[in-house]
Amino acid sequence: MKKTTAILLSLFLFFTVFAPGSAFAQNDKELEQVIKIAREKLSIPESFQEFDYSMNIEQQRKIWYLNWNSKNVTDGSISVSINDLGTILNYHYYKPYTEPQSRLPKITKQEAVNIAKEFIKKINPEYLEQIKYMDNNRDSVMDMSYFINFTRVINDIPLYQNNIEVHVNRQTGEVQYYYFNWTEDVEFPKAENIIQLDEAQKAYKEKLGLKLIYKYTYDSKNKKANTYLVYVPVYNRNNFIDAFTGEKIDLGANYYDPYYYGMGGYAEKSMARSDDAANGNQIILTPEELNAIKEASIILSQEAAEKKAKEFKYLELTDEYKVNYANLYKEYVSPDTFIWNLNFTNEDINKKGTDNKYRTVNVTLDAKSGEIKSFYTNDINDNYNENNKAKYDKESAKAEVEKFLKSFKPDAFSQTEYDELYEPIYRITSEDDKPKYFNFRYTRKVNGISFPDNGFTVGFDAVTGKITNFGTNWYNIDFASAQNVIGLDKAYESLFSKIGIELQYKIKYPDKYWIMSSTEKPEPKLVYAEKPEVPVIIDANSGAIVDYNGKPYKPQKASQYTDIEGHFAEKYINTLAELGIYLEGTEFKPDENITQLDFFILLSSTIDYYRPYPLDDKSELIEQMYANLIREGIVKEEEKAPEAVVTREEAVKYIIRALKFNKVADIKGIYHCPFKDVDQINPELIGYVTIAGGLGIINAQSEYFNPKDNLTRAQAAIIIYNYLQH
Repeated sequence: MKKTTAILLSLFLFFTVFAPGSAFAQNDKELEQVIKIAREKLSIPESFQEFDYSMNIEQQRKIWYLNWNSKNVTDGSISVSINDLGTILNYHYYKPYTEPQSRLPKITKQEAVNIAKEFIKKINPEYLEQIKYMDNNRDSVMDMSYFINFTRVINDIPLYQNNIEVHVNRQTGEVQYYYFNWTEDVEFPKAENIIQLDEAQKAYKEKLGLKLIYKYTYDSKNKKANTYLVYVPVYNRNNFIDAFTGEKIDLGANYYDPYYYGMGGYAEKSMARSDDAANGNQIILTPEELNAIKEASIILSQEAAEKKAKEFKYLELTDEYKVNYANLYKEYVSPDTFIWNLNFTNEDINKKGTDNKYRTVNVTLDAKSGEIKSFYTNDINDNYNENNKAKYDKESAKAEVEKFLKSFKPDAFSQTEYDELYEPIYRITSEDDKPKYFNFRYTRKVNGISFPDNGFTVGFDAVTGKITNFGTNWYNIDFASAQNVIGLDKAYESLFSKIGIELQYKIKYPDKYWIMSSTEKPEPKLVYAEKPEVPVIIDANSGAIVDYNGKPYKPQKASQYTDIEGHFAEKYINTLAELGIYLEGTEFKPDENITQLDFFILLSSTIDYYRPYPLDDKSELIEQMYANLIREGIVKEEEKAPEAVVTREEAVKYIIRALKFNKVADIKGIYHCPFKDVDQINPELIGYVTIAGGLGIINAQSEYFNPKDNLTRAQAAIIIYNYLQH
């Protein structure tokens, strides 16, 4: 029946969508086939009667995009993409939820992994033996699905660039999303006659290496940026050690590994348009603050800022350009610095009917001095226009950029060095292999040490010869001393022992791979590379691995407690930990009394997945947590007592407030509390305790509530577990 329906549907589409003679008519058989594949391998509900599709050609492959929608919008929709090999590449089942969902999962993560494997076995079974489950997601109680990721493995060697991702609903066990990322038609070299790990480590030191750099963090409490020194890889994450020769192998600017750049590893912050406005690192001023500044006359007016911008010749701002957007903000790292952000357009030119094209220019200026901080224009030549030919190669373009910097920022430019390893991705889009646009980066050096978070990025149009964009970060901050840093040998010891390198496959994409007509194929390489789970950032003073904020790195995995086996609360404690609700350490200490701070760490994790990190920093982060709780009405300012022990009735009070039932709980004279010791309960909390009993958050079958007893850590876990069911 399904096959007949699919054939009739495809024939209907053919005769209604395409007129005779259509260039697409030859694809009707393929469309019929992919519809049949989707219906045979996926469950398409009968209510999904509305159907549409499209087709793209990508790297010599046809990709069909199929969409089913229900007439009743509450049933949802399904979208599927299938290539001309019959491989399902993507599946998304959108199903709106009409009823409140419990935040406690009905299936475990391991059950979800098994469901994901069965789904893969059903739709693309030939790939099931070529993947390995990677538990690299930190689960949150706020998620509706488990995110299950499988990495491709060839001969027990991982290829992190290829993966299969499956999202499994925690309540229903339904697969709601499937993503297949795979490089086809390539032959992988066998791991024979390769160099051994010790040789690879030696080659890594000699051919790749680590470098000492400055990084910074911003202390928002003291409104001050602090620098620190770390060792990081010399090269960006596209250089590795060839497993056969021991030489450095560069996979080029087209190389991209989502595992490294999205999940772990080290990637320097790009400074393309890296001014604070572009990155969102800005403090928007209130009208009152703006008025105070204007009254103090410490900044340029908007009109004066516009004039400064128009005087800057590189922007080519004539009188026909008008400001269509302006805002004033404080620089994030230097709060005493005010920035004007102005956006100009030449809309009036179009109104005059001239041949000039619509153009916009964005510029930021120091609001006190009028100094240009960054600019960006949209008049880059059309890189897809074959008539536009590049007049500059990389070297001549670089010469023009440096000429500009020497003229525009001579003092700062003298404190930078050209970043030869900066490789923005330029995808060649035609057979003419000359890039039509270049981006160059110059990194600030302090005490002979690079500071990658500061410097310049300049964009250059190789067709017109114009500077198209300029971005800078240049902070006025103190720099840490390099007097006590560990040597490179110690840094390498940390790298190899705490992070490690391993055999991996990598895919090298040819420069013209993205051209539709290109027949060039990707080339697999066998390399030694850093393991991706841990950031390659080594504290230059201690040799410890640190995260992107300079804090000691801790794996993003739930705590594994050693002291709860056989305890009556074991199930509850472990379930919460799997959802990211846990207390630091390897011991939960279930029978100890819980402090208000620890209780709120658990409770806060159920609200917005907030947790102070690391927990030994009990200052600003703890204050932020309490500020959130006070804002949400869960605790009052006068109730704040981090080190105090929480009583049972206090815990119920906080839980009912978190559920937003406190206004009802505050109503007097309507509650019949079932506990025999009701007279010992704070009269103001009778409603809270009664509601908590009715909801099953506390055991209403027990004769006594014992409101004044201290709450143990195990009892806290059970109460929060029960709370999550509502």
